[in-house]
Amino acid sequence: MSLISVQEARENADKFSLSSDEMLNEVANAISANSKLGKTEIVVAFLSKVVDQSELNFVEKSLKEKGYSVNSSNIEDKIYIKVNY
Repeated sequence: MSLISVQEARENADKFSLSSDEMLNEVANAISANSKLGKTEIVVAFLSKVVDQSELNFVEKSLKEKGYSVNSSNIEDKIYIKVNY
């Protein structure tokens, strides 16, 4: 096993960001899994520093266009996306 340096780990973390496709994929997986358990609501959390507001807006718009009820909130260092169906 090759362990990266602390500096390299920090640089990787600073460069990381989530695309709207990645966020939609996470939400879709959560909806699929939870709906099979009889749930009609999910909440997905992402670190605020890796989410661009325009990407989040696109995710919310895409879900609403498909008929989902969507609310997002920013609490401390996380963005929570709540989806009802």
